[in-house]
Amino acid sequence: ETRKAGKTDATRWDRAAKRALLVVATAVMFHSRLDYHLEGMRPEYDNRILDNAPFTDEWPPQMAQRCADSDNPGADFSDAWNLILALDYKPIFETGRAALQACPPDPAFTNAIRETAKAALAVAGNIAGLRHDLMGRIFHRVLDSAPYDGSFYTSTPAATLLATLAIDEDMRDWNDPDAVANLRIVDPACGTGTLLMAAAERIRDLSPQTRDDDDFAQALIEQVLSGYDVNLTATHMAATTLGLLSPTTSFRKMKIGRAFLGVDEEGDAYLGSLEFLDLKPKMMSWPNAAQPVAQVENGDSMAQSEPADLVIMNPPFTRDSLRHDQFSATDERKMKDREKTLFSNKPVHLSGNSASFIILADFMRKSRDSKIAAILPLVTATNASALEIRKYLGGRYWVEYIVTSHDPRRIYFSENTSIGEMLLVCRVWDWRERGKPPTKVVNLAINPSTPAEAYVAAEAIQNDAAQQRGLGTVQRVSAIDIEVGDWGAVQFLSPILVNEFVSLGRGEIAAATQLGRIAKIGPAGQGVRGMFNRSELPTADGMVALWYHKTDVTQSMLAKSDSFVEAKPGKETQANHLWEQRGTMLLPTRIFLPTVRATTVRLAHPGLGSAWAPCKPQVAGIDADALEKALAAYLNSSVGVLGLLGGRSNRKPTYPNISIDDMNKLIVPDFAALGEPAALRLAAEYDALCEQALLPLPRMDADPARAALDAAVCDALGIDAERVATIRRHLAAEPSVTGRRYAGLG
Repeated sequence: ETRKAGKTDATRWDRAAKRALLVVATAVMFHSRLDYHLEGMRPEYDNRILDNAPFTDEWPPQMAQRCADSDNPGADFSDAWNLILALDYKPIFETGRAALQACPPDPAFTNAIRETAKAALAVAGNIAGLRHDLMGRIFHRVLDSAPYDGSFYTSTPAATLLATLAIDEDMRDWNDPDAVANLRIVDPACGTGTLLMAAAERIRDLSPQTRDDDDFAQALIEQVLSGYDVNLTATHMAATTLGLLSPTTSFRKMKIGRAFLGVDEEGDAYLGSLEFLDLKPKMMSWPNAAQPVAQVENGDSMAQSEPADLVIMNPPFTRDSLRHDQFSATDERKMKDREKTLFSNKPVHLSGNSASFIILADFMRKSRDSKIAAILPLVTATNASALEIRKYLGGRYWVEYIVTSHDPRRIYFSENTSIGEMLLVCRVWDWRERGKPPTKVVNLAINPSTPAEAYVAAEAIQNDAAQQRGLGTVQRVSAIDIEVGDWGAVQFLSPILVNEFVSLGRGEIAAATQLGRIAKIGPAGQGVRGMFNRSELPTADGMVALWYHKTDVTQSMLAKSDSFVEAKPGKETQANHLWEQRGTMLLPTRIFLPTVRATTVRLAHPGLGSAWAPCKPQVAGIDADALEKALAAYLNSSVGVLGLLGGRSNRKPTYPNISIDDMNKLIVPDFAALGEPAALRLAAEYDALCEQALLPLPRMDADPARAALDAAVCDALGIDAERVATIRRHLAAEPSVTGRRYAGLG
């Protein structure tokens, strides 16, 4: 694969070799499982030949251990797998043979194949380990395309938690094998099959009398579970992992398919399984070591999407600037044009692509009593760009569960990411027949680290015992709030802070307005960096900026500029336009909560910012300088910090980005209603404290300066002092503020 990222040929070869050996390893493990059955499974007809000619070769194939110990393990495995293909198992052994054929015939690769096979055989003895998708974990460690295709490995605990919440006891009569066999579960972005395997394990747990029944396992593989992905190695592993449930199943009936992602020879762009929306997925056959990969005819069963009772997925999430970056510039444009065509008039913001899979899941599910269960970026619950998809889900479904992690050690549910994520379970709901229940928002204090812990957590959530057991906090959000896209209950572990933020926005704490209604905000740092060069020394024009947000330097509300700036050559006109927007009051565009002290600052002289954005407020009848001081004092108070964090973008809760849009929506006092005396009272407190160092937010409850600001806010705005003290205590204990697991209020 050729990438614009500019990797060397040696690096690409190294990654390709690792993938090939990983495919070999999974095929070896499955081979070792089959060794217990093959002698009695001699095929009557040769599945390798289209006309079903009688099978005439010697049988059984050589055992996996003997192949691994041979002088030429690559050739011996290839021969053994070729024989097994006469029986079945194309997804596993055709791909495995193709990987072997791709390895050069030199001693280094012969030894690598031998060592890989022996390691795989050692792992194969631990079947429980295989069910926990060990190979999927390894696959994502060596995967080099994740930045471009958004492939995130779902951790096994997260898969267990999501599957247990989505597949509940009321979904089927689990004692009726026929009822279970009629269940349909699909993962349109299945990767290595972690979520499908978790679903299978959940079904087997609910049907204990059939757990060791091979016919039941076969029904799961051939009828209940289906999955699609764009990656050959991943789908190979998904087929292998599911096949371990019943090695003797008919793989011709297995519903694991690879959907083409890219631009084909005719110049047409395809978006993998998303093409099911247009009923035109381009499905690819399993590779044959001697032949190129072919397209499956659209009449094939894998080119059809069977309506699902449950769509469960961890869809790819890649921002627009990286998505499809593995393709040439021409093909990338075609891919993105195809996205625009496929999702025109759909509530999908193409700055990221996870919402597009929500639309696909809605398309794939059955009309009644079906569910969507997904792992999504946490920003889906908070960002303005995801508002329409929140409304879409809230209007069409009962959003049964939203589960987030407020465990700073693991804010995510995927293993190869560092962004915050959430679990979502939605159920089709006919509001004409019955009122829609509230959504249960569960903010975990500790993210389960094992499947057993995840199962306990899921049961506690289902039985309303999560909070009592110290697993996390639970809030019930009304269906009306969910329908209008207000999913802000994910922002804080403390329900008190969630409720107080809602009260703040409704003007119930004090008369309030949005900052954008009384102030001009911007430019953002990105524009400043694009038009100006920074210097440590004075420039000819004497333009200044607060470039950085160093919390060991900027500790008080009155800050000092740290840089001089001058227009980049050829960009003087644009730079001068930005300079005209300079200001003395600056808001942060990104803050690290465990160390930040001042959340809003003022400069002695107007300037621009890189990590800051100028804010120029104006309210009739109030002096502009006093208004700035009043707002700076308020925004550094506990109530001001609550407003800032309640509206943050939660990509990384401890290190939030604050966009210009977020700043415009920031809740501040409505001084037009409160009057000039309120502004002057806060301005006076700013003058008294502006040069005093504030303590970092985790120590705000012991900060005399913050306490003085809070007292002034209470006095000026008429707020109960104990209410603000409670807000301050809870903010200081929030895991996203402290960067540590919740330890109580001290």
